[in-house]
Amino acid sequence: MSRNAILKEDLELTQLRETEQRLLQMEREISELPKKLAEERKERESTLPPHPEIADRRRRKLHDELVSRGAVANVRRDQSRSLTLSVLLLVATGSLIWWGLKLMHG
Repeated sequence: MSRNAILKEDLELTQLRETEQRLLQMEREISELPKKLAEERKERESTLPPHPEIADRRRRKLHDELVSRGAVANVRRDQSRSLTLSVLLLVATGSLIWWGLKLMHG
């Protein structure tokens, strides 16, 4: 046999061995998979769900990071202005109704 043929056969043999090792490794991983799944399921069943207060804290912290104190003050000021304008509008409407009724009666 020529030297090239021997090298080619050695290369093919090496590749076959590597493939066999990969297949054996995958077989081991697959055989361990039911055990891992059972352990994960058991762990999920034994773990308590997170306390609702934790989600509230996270939401509050995120809100505090997003909104600065100045932004909160601006929103409060705008709301108080809107409330003041609404009250003035109601008073003006009431005054016009009163004035209209007064004109009708006499």
